[in-house]
Amino acid sequence: MTQLAMVGDDWLSDNDIKRTQRAIAKRKKAAVACAKKLESAAEALNDFLRACRECDDESSDRVGREWDGRNIMIRDITEYAGWLDAVYGKEQQS
Repeated sequence: MTQLAMVGDDWLSDNDIKRTQRAIAKRKKAAVACAKKLESAAEALNDFLRACRECDDESSDRVGREWDGRNIMIRDITEYAGWLDAVYGKEQQS
């Protein structure tokens, strides 16, 4: 005999549906909070980078502005924060 798999919305109990909805809501809230913190981290890193440049010593850009790891990190953090906000932030506002 073959047993049918009990999957899909038709087979979920009300508790399963509520648990899934709570988990999704928790993820959305965490994503929005994460995006805000990432934006703050990018701003702090940018402030640090500017301060390093003002020192005019070896703490400034090591190879070139576009290849400095700090610039790359700022770009990546900002990009990911924007993605989180675009995917999860818009759903929070509705």
